[in-house]
Amino acid sequence: MQKHHTVQNKYLTQWRITELKNQLNIYLIPKNEYIVRGPGWKGFWRKDYNIFDKDKEQFYLPEEVTRIIDEKGIEVIKNIDCNSQNQLDGKSRSILASYITLQYIRTPSFREKTDKFIEESIKFLMRKDISSPNKFKITKKELFEHKPTNEKEKEALKKISTMTEEEICKQSFDFLHSDDFKIKLSNTGHSKQILKIDRIAKELFELQWFFLTVSKDTSFATSDNPCFTVSSTKICQGLLSPNVTIFFSLRPDLCIKIKPKFKSRKEQFLKLDKKEIRKINKLILENSYQCFVAKDKKHIENLTKDFNYKNHQRSKDVVVYKNGDYVMFNAE
Repeated sequence: MQKHHTVQNKYLTQWRITELKNQLNIYLIPKNEYIVRGPGWKGFWRKDYNIFDKDKEQFYLPEEVTRIIDEKGIEVIKNIDCNSQNQLDGKSRSILASYITLQYIRTPSFREKTDKFIEESIKFLMRKDISSPNKFKITKKELFEHKPTNEKEKEALKKISTMTEEEICKQSFDFLHSDDFKIKLSNTGHSKQILKIDRIAKELFELQWFFLTVSKDTSFATSDNPCFTVSSTKICQGLLSPNVTIFFSLRPDLCIKIKPKFKSRKEQFLKLDKKEIRKINKLILENSYQCFVAKDKKHIENLTKDFNYKNHQRSKDVVVYKNGDYVMFNAE
């Protein structure tokens, strides 16, 4: 099993405590504690997060895509000059648009939300179609044509061999309508999201970007879910929705803010005061998955002092709204 960063190592390194000490000040939300770890700490990676072929020397395409975007993206970020406030050239803007998109869709928070959407929609449709046990179209012959791939499947087939088809359908129906019925995408399914980067990045490229810069003696924080959206409404909260504002802390001294309803293909630099920066840092904390990062220990302690970590929502839940024949699935 390989390990894969959900947040790029070189991106996180920008928040190291000192130039000589490659360590980060991290607030670990589930435990409500402060720790010091390097950018390669296990909290920033997941086992087998993307997809390798059986031969570990061969990269599956999404893995190669993330590597290229990461390498080029971090260089663009490092080269943004807040003093000259020059506009990005087309190539740099294109690379950064891809980097923003990648960082939005690669995190555990986005994966959890995607799984919730998949689960709620499939469960709703299946339960609607299979409203009684006699609507299950399954036979023992079909079940035994499947070759078990693990011990659980072997045990299940052994149990099924002692049951009638009516009992199988009744038990399947009860399971489908129970809280134990869970669905989620495989790693392969999630990795296919990466292949949408080009289309989404092209739309981001066309928007107006605000580069927010810091005042003296303060900085932007980041997290293990550094690119997120904030919406004034409960509906249409995706990356390109006209209702949202996109935030992504690019460096401790620079945060990008994008409102998809503004289209100009330009960058505007805005210097924020401490109060405005603190407000954004609070948003970064609230939208973290489980790790919040800041340059200074006192800074991270002040930002998290009154944080309600027990009720922290790692990813949005999916709510099903029904109005007659109309059904809407929404992340809130």
